[in-house]
Amino acid sequence: MNCLIVDDELLAQDVLALYISRIDSLNLAGRCNNALQAFAFLSHTPVDLMFLDIKMPEMSGLDLVRSLKHPPRVVVTTAYDEYALEGYELDIVDYLLKPIRFERFLKAVNKVQQLQHPAHNPLPATDTALQAIDEAFYVRSDRKLVRIDPQEIRYIESFKNYLTIHTVNQDIITHMTLAHIEEELKHNPSFVQVHKSFIVNTRFVTEVGNHTIRIKDHTELPVGGNYKEGLLQSIRIYNT
Repeated sequence: MNCLIVDDELLAQDVLALYISRIDSLNLAGRCNNALQAFAFLSHTPVDLMFLDIKMPEMSGLDLVRSLKHPPRVVVTTAYDEYALEGYELDIVDYLLKPIRFERFLKAVNKVQQLQHPAHNPLPATDTALQAIDEAFYVRSDRKLVRIDPQEIRYIESFKNYLTIHTVNQDIITHMTLAHIEEELKHNPSFVQVHKSFIVNTRFVTEVGNHTIRIKDHTELPVGGNYKEGLLQSIRIYNT
């Protein structure tokens, strides 16, 4: 399927372009920075699927859909959830809330393919594309998307609905729950939850005590009683 990305954030475009490149059945036909550019693009280059942001200058994504006589299948990609009902009234196939995980993106693509070709077998969640994307993901921080390399994460700290992702180079604060990022990292065996508020990358663990662990920068983190066994199972112990 030929795809078009319409988003006024370059980093958001890059994330979608990366996801599209990992699915053989998708081809990126173009990228537009706003709805007016997309309207002009679609006038001479029809596509099968459009990944569309909603809040953009001059014309919103939903207004773009209304203006098209024969709109392609549309998957909305946005940081705002208040437009969901209006979007579904326009026959939007799916509604992806940023930051978008690849597994969720894959489900949206499957929905489109089922509409295009009802007999089509869905792409498996264990596709090599899904494994590849475990290498990096994006989170929204300070009104921009920040690329996270899991190998550089030392530990993740939770406070209510916010996370601080402590990497080797910087600390990144994002609006996300610990359960959400745990789902993102579930295919990576280096990460283990050690406390109700902490996930640690065991590659950086230097000491394990009865109730605490220490990582390479000498930071000491608590270990909850319910998580101790899982921690010990995730590291290699050569003598007991």
